[in-house]
Parts: sequence; C-alpha cells; structure tokens
Amino acid sequence: GIKDVKLLGLEQTYLARYHTPSRRLGESASLGQVIGEMPRHLLEAIAFGGMILLALVLLARGSGQLVDVLPTLGVFAFAGLRMIPAMQQIYLALTQMRYIGAMLDNVHRDTVETGARSPRALPEVPVLRLGERLDLVEVSYAYPQAGRGVLQGLSLTIPARTTAGIVGGTGAGKTTAVDLILGLLAPDSGEIRVDGVPLTPGNLRGWQRTLGYVPQQIFLLDDTVAANIAFGIPPESRDMAAVERAARLAELHGFVTEELPQGYETMVGERGVRLSGGQRQRIGIARALYHDPDVLILDEATSALDTLTERAVMEAVANVAHAKTVIMIAHRLSTVKGCDTIFLLDRGRLAAQGSYADLVATNETFRRMAGG
Repeated sequence: GIKDVKLLGLEQTYLARYHTPSRRLGESASLGQVIGEMPRHLLEAIAFGGMILLALVLLARGSGQLVDVLPTLGVFAFAGLRMIPAMQQIYLALTQMRYIGAMLDNVHRDTVETGARSPRALPEVPVLRLGERLDLVEVSYAYPQAGRGVLQGLSLTIPARTTAGIVGGTGAGKTTAVDLILGLLAPDSGEIRVDGVPLTPGNLRGWQRTLGYVPQQIFLLDDTVAANIAFGIPPESRDMAAVERAARLAELHGFVTEELPQGYETMVGERGVRLSGGQRQRIGIARALYHDPDVLILDEATSALDTLTERAVMEAVANVAHAKTVIMIAHRLSTVKGCDTIFLLDRGRLAAQGSYADLVATNETFRRMAGG
C-alpha cells in the first residue's frame, strides 16, 4: 500500500517503473491520433489537387473561360465534400476494428487456453438438506501443478445442528476442506456425503442452496444496508421481513434502526467505508442468514477483528447455533472455544478431534496453539 511505499522511501523506485510504460502509452496514443486524423487531411489534399487538375483540363479542352467550367467543378466539388467524411468514417471504423480485433484475439486465446465456458441458466434441482450428519470420507485434493496434495485421505463427521471448528497451522488444509464442503472444489478421491448421499454434479446445486457462507473479507456494495443483506436480489423481489429477521439474528437490527439515519435504506459507502469492521462482518452474517440456510460456514470471519468486536460477532453466531449446523475455520482458538467438536488438521490430515477441553488435555500441538 501507499503507506509502505512512503515509509520505505520507495517513491522514486515506483515512479521509475511507471515512467517507461507511461511513456509508451503516451507515444501509442499520440501515434493513434495522428494516424486517425491523417487520412482526412490526405483526402482533402488529393481532392483539392484533383479539382485544380480538373479545372486546368477543362479549361484546356474548352473555351478557356472559367465561367464555362464552374458548373462542372461545382458538381465534382459537392460530390467530393460528401464523400470525404464518409471515407473518413470508413477508415476510422477499419482502424477500430483492427485495434479491437487484437484485444478480441487475446480474449479468445485466454478462453481457449483456460477452457472457460459461457454461463448457462442453472436447472432447478431438489434441495439437499442436512438432517443427520455431514461426512468427509477419505477425501484427497491437490491443486493443479502443486507438488503435494493439500488434503490426504481426510475423514471427519459433523453431526447436524452442532457447532464444529476446524483449526490448524498455515497450510494445514482448512480452507481447502471448506471449499470442498461448499462445492467450489471437487475432491480428487474420496466422497463428501450429506446424510449418506454423495455429492455429485447432479445434486451439488441443491446442496449449495442450503449453505450460508461468511468470508474473512466481506464485499459490500455501495448501496443500502438492505441491498447488501439481500445480496443480488432486485428491490422489487426483496423480502424485507427476511432482511429484518437476518439482521436480528446477526445482532444488527438495533444498530440499523437506532443509529443509522435512514435505517435499512442507509447507504454504506464503497466497500462499507461508513461502517466499522464489526458492523461489516455482521452484515456478512446477516447476508448468509437471509436465505435461512441449514449450514452456516465462517471462514476466519473474525480473524481481523479486535477481541471485543470478535466477542460481539460470536454472540451473533450463537443466536443461530442451536438451530443450524455451524462450521468455523479459525486461527485464534478463542473463536472455536465453544464448539461442540474441534477438528485439528495437520498437513492435510486429521490429527485430533474433540472438545476444546479434551484437546488441551490430550494433544500437545493443540495445547501449544492454545498457549498452554
């Protein structure tokens, strides 16, 4: 960021890096303008020279009187004046086609190389609800071109309507495990089962419709509080009762109605600049709860918050923990201290599981993480 640049005195370094591409951009823009304007002046010169030559030829072959050739010259001059702008527009269109064609070639090449496909309307599929348990059975996953698998034969079971925490050091595979549960990644081997039903491309969308997800960084639109809670829902289709219900569960309703001047219609600013970190996080929780999901997943959702704000956010999570399955990824163990079950991952494998007290008593790695 700009603070790092100024503190380290790197202004000239970055200005030097910027200078060359900036100069090239200026030269290219200037050349483009010159080339774009050149045909008009060239055509005008050719037309003017042609008129002079035509006048001389007509005078030489005719009576030699200028008044006799003026009507003919007028016809040609009028035709030339009408044709020059049209020819200029044709030239500009051809130039733009060549310029845009180069960009389209890059887009086409990237599309072919990545195998991207045009999005299509997703078919309606039956909802796959979690009623008893969520199982990861011998799940392995490796990112493309990675030397080692992130997850290696991971197996764990999360009972429905309980709170589960997933902890571990950097690179343990926590986020990858959650991405697999969310259906954003597909396991290389093993299965993810919902009440014994394996997740497949055919039922994945039905499973995702029951999930609520709260990331570490909440993306907020420069829009109203209500629009950010009912994310992506048009105003005419927005269910304000569901917005208020989600806000109450997220411990946000009192703040919105008592402190914001226009309540749920208050603009939050670009990326929520008018709100504190805790308030933005609660909007993220309310957004996840708007569709009343069966499973609520928090991916280090409180890691950037101070202790008091984290406690307030976790109180909001506790409001729904008794009725929903809650899965939390955390670096700070204080976040998962109240979980029914904590899963400790190490290098893509399940190292231990149990309650907070059990793991502190029986697992040395967890005890060191807890500072004991």
